[in-house]
Amino acid sequence: MKMQILPNWFKKVGLIMFIMFSFLGSGDAYTEGYNKGYYYNQDIPTNIKTDSFTNYFGEIFMHSFDIIAIIGMIIYIMSKEKIEDDYINKLRLESYQITALISLFTALILFVFSSQLKFYVDDLITIFLFIYLITFYIKKRIDL
Repeated sequence: MKMQILPNWFKKVGLIMFIMFSFLGSGDAYTEGYNKGYYYNQDIPTNIKTDSFTNYFGEIFMHSFDIIAIIGMIIYIMSKEKIEDDYINKLRLESYQITALISLFTALILFVFSSQLKFYVDDLITIFLFIYLITFYIKKRIDL
């Protein structure tokens, strides 16, 4: 069974969505770090009033930015290459298999060494998609 893939011009749409909404979704962490400065991760009280994106937009609205960024990356991955053939489909499959194995082994190693380490689901999905893109392009460049 062959999976239906989006046209090549969707690569640009997916990349623009990913970059734009990644910056919007992570804007809260950037502004708090900038406003609080060096003492952001420490328990030293500061007298700086912080206005973050979350205060203006709300937690659910900020979470939707992360979701749209992940959707943009999925659109990018599901778009056709300029030259799409059976060889590219084989590379996609091999890259997916390698990514799944790397992700499972990494999660297992992290769990063995620190059972208190917690990840959010969107972090895991984003890391999985990045690893997939990296392995696909490495395999594509090596095998050509």
